[in-house]
Amino acid sequence: MTNFKLRLYYKGNKNMNYMDFVLIVDKNNKPCIPIKNGKAGYLLREHKAEIINHEPLVIKRTDDYNSDLENRDIFELKVDSGYLNIGFSVSDNDHEYIAGQVKMLNGMSNRLLERKSMRSSRRNRLRYRKNKNIDYKTVHNPTYKNGNEDGWFAPSIVHKMETHIRIIEQLKQWVPIDKVIVEVANFDIAAMDAYLKDGTILNGKDYQNGEMKGYENVVSYVRARDNYSCYFCNKKKKKDGTLKEKPKRIEVHHKIPRSWGGTNNPGNLICVCQGCHQKIHSNNNNNKYFKELLEQALQENTFKDSTYMNIVRWELLNRLTEKYPELDIEAEYGYNTKINRKEAGLRKFHYNDAVCVKEFKNTTLSKKVFIVEQKRCNDRKMENFADAKYIDSRDGKKKSGNDLKVIRHSTKSKRSTNKEHIDNERVFRKEKVSKGKIQFECHSYCVKPGDLIYIKEGKHKGKIAEVSTIQIVGGKIPNPIIDINEINNKKIDFNRELKKRKTISNMTDYQKSFAKYQIRFTYKESDADGPSITLTQKEYEKLKENKSDRVKIIRTRRGLVWREYDRLTYEAENMDQEEKKLEVKNKKQELKAA
Repeated sequence: MTNFKLRLYYKGNKNMNYMDFVLIVDKNNKPCIPIKNGKAGYLLREHKAEIINHEPLVIKRTDDYNSDLENRDIFELKVDSGYLNIGFSVSDNDHEYIAGQVKMLNGMSNRLLERKSMRSSRRNRLRYRKNKNIDYKTVHNPTYKNGNEDGWFAPSIVHKMETHIRIIEQLKQWVPIDKVIVEVANFDIAAMDAYLKDGTILNGKDYQNGEMKGYENVVSYVRARDNYSCYFCNKKKKKDGTLKEKPKRIEVHHKIPRSWGGTNNPGNLICVCQGCHQKIHSNNNNNKYFKELLEQALQENTFKDSTYMNIVRWELLNRLTEKYPELDIEAEYGYNTKINRKEAGLRKFHYNDAVCVKEFKNTTLSKKVFIVEQKRCNDRKMENFADAKYIDSRDGKKKSGNDLKVIRHSTKSKRSTNKEHIDNERVFRKEKVSKGKIQFECHSYCVKPGDLIYIKEGKHKGKIAEVSTIQIVGGKIPNPIIDINEINNKKIDFNRELKKRKTISNMTDYQKSFAKYQIRFTYKESDADGPSITLTQKEYEKLKENKSDRVKIIRTRRGLVWREYDRLTYEAENMDQEEKKLEVKNKKQELKAA
């Protein structure tokens, strides 16, 4: 964004006061009233405080200051709960001290399904186990709750609820919180769906007469809705209106695949014949049939976030009340938040919604906001596969080898050579751009991408940087000595054994002394393309204990990762929720017109 546009945005928000605060705790780790930057700098210069966290900046007093003697107003933590994002704001009657939003980690259900499939395949390969098509986790674990029991929630929903509690717990360690106000909402999904489809308003018995009334299940309803006909074959008609080809067996297809987050709702299902169904699933997701149905599905309305809020709204309050009995937990409905935000003249961001929960007190807003991302601590993958890349001769685009392969469709005869049952996309491979490779993680580094480090020496001395990559470079590692008798007796492959023993986990101390570790990093003021620092094996061993003279680990960025932004700059450079909804609406209208 240009400076001119940014100045205009600041000018439009001149009626609002913005101020910066530093969070502070006393010697006993009890939170105190946040202070201004000037006083925080004075305490650090006089060695009366030390930094214990950088983003957000939190300092700890080293003198005998007691936070219990402070005379302060009631501190309120306002939470804008949600399915994908959580807005939070901590304020008293005069100031807002910290605000931000949490972007929650998604794909929990997909990861659970992946683990389940891996467990099943692994157990099927073990001969001493009975080959049963059951999940041993649910059957043989007495602590595992059944889905029909009261109080049971899906793991993905539990994960999102725990994220709400986790962010509150973290803020409670830094700011003295006396009251928590959580925004809850009750959504009438049936009424919302009916109104969005044809503008009808449900009343009384209309709730009992849904679209699926009188049908056994979703599949029977979808087949009757589509008149037991194929979506694609209906387009292939002669001039007299008859079909060119008689369609095969009618099947039901998901427009958005279940692996992509698609549901079993009727709006995501469509009838196709067996032949068209095979064409849809051929060549993964690069064919016209798949793309047409996917674009059609994007026009449908999903209510995942509304369903989530209906499920967990009171459960979240109950868990907070149980965990923090000393705090005053209060619920507030979302319609008041919208009115307060409009009156305050704030744009629709999650942290602005949070500060307007229940009431907006005309406080001095925080100058900085924090965008908190949730990252996995470890994906537990020991093997990573990178497919080879080719140029597609049809459109000149770069595609993977898996996209341009030979697909043989299932038939009654397993060795059918009929061209109708074979899609050969391999002939369109023009030029090989990159080779495929398999990477094995033989050990874990003490720092990982996203971690914060402090550079103590060199060109970038005194900078707080973020790790981008870490790898072993330089210095030739001598080949390990392998006994000939060992090869003959065990009948091992020499080259394979050599490669295996040259990994860090199988190295001798002498071989490890030749290894060098290169850490690439980035920081805000840097214009360089990936500056780096190289450590020897001895320096790396010191870094593990965080006693290195060259680099200091400030924080491992796993779990909740905090990132600091200027509030007005962030709002000027990003679209708010209302603008995003308008953009999606315009795209849907363009798709309908096409």
